[in-house]
Amino acid sequence: MALGLVLAGVWLHGQTAGQPRFEVASVKPAAGRFGQRGGPGTSDPGQIVYNGVDLQSLIYRAYRVRANQLSAPAWLAEEHYDIVAKVPAGTTPDELRLMFQNLLAERFRLKVHHESRVMEAYALTMGKNGPTMTAYPMALPEESQDGVMPRPTGIDKDGFFLFPPGSVAGMMGSSDGRTRINLVREPVTELCNFLSRVVRAPVVDRTGLTGRYDVRLRFASEPSGAPEPDDADSPSSVPKAFDPAPVLYRALENQLGLKLERKKLAVDFLVVDSAAKRPTEN
Repeated sequence: MALGLVLAGVWLHGQTAGQPRFEVASVKPAAGRFGQRGGPGTSDPGQIVYNGVDLQSLIYRAYRVRANQLSAPAWLAEEHYDIVAKVPAGTTPDELRLMFQNLLAERFRLKVHHESRVMEAYALTMGKNGPTMTAYPMALPEESQDGVMPRPTGIDKDGFFLFPPGSVAGMMGSSDGRTRINLVREPVTELCNFLSRVVRAPVVDRTGLTGRYDVRLRFASEPSGAPEPDDADSPSSVPKAFDPAPVLYRALENQLGLKLERKKLAVDFLVVDSAAKRPTEN
């Protein structure tokens, strides 16, 4: 998708004195295994282990950037590393992200900046009757585990995942010609993250909603991406599924009271300026 004007407002990110850091971190070229374990909210909260992780995935984790809003060299997704990091007790999800940012800056000499780019994207806005989602305050109860994906406890009769009480979670899956987005106590920006994967373009929150919400959205899976809004009622938009399901745009308005509109928008990009393939010594 063609990029338009790059707007002003660029700032550099890098190592910052006083930010949270891992107590100890070992970084080595990958030995061939793949996986992740440990960290806050798990049975081993004091240690995080990544096997075979690529730098692009670490950037997603550190900056919570969406795949279609990262501008980076291709090799960042091709080089893999083994990382073992000791996490200080009581580390919060936000502190953990800062630890990863500092790890990338210190060990891989990563330098990034943000740019606002005008491009074809989608705006998530309020529908004519307003939102119908269950709402919560943005501040979470102390027992909530934001940033830690809980294990689902089952699936309900409509095919949506069930999570333990107090969970903060988001999942998307497809089966039987239908896609389901299931969020628990997540902000609208997290819904935009999932929608951007469906429409394969940035989705910008323009709802004005400031809380956290439960989302249960079911719509027809489209093998080549979501249909345009103007085509939502055309015969070609009828899903070939065991049970008919609405196209994405109609589902958003009927099930959540929201609308998705395609237009030119200023979209925030994270741009990688430089990074080293070989990490500094442990």
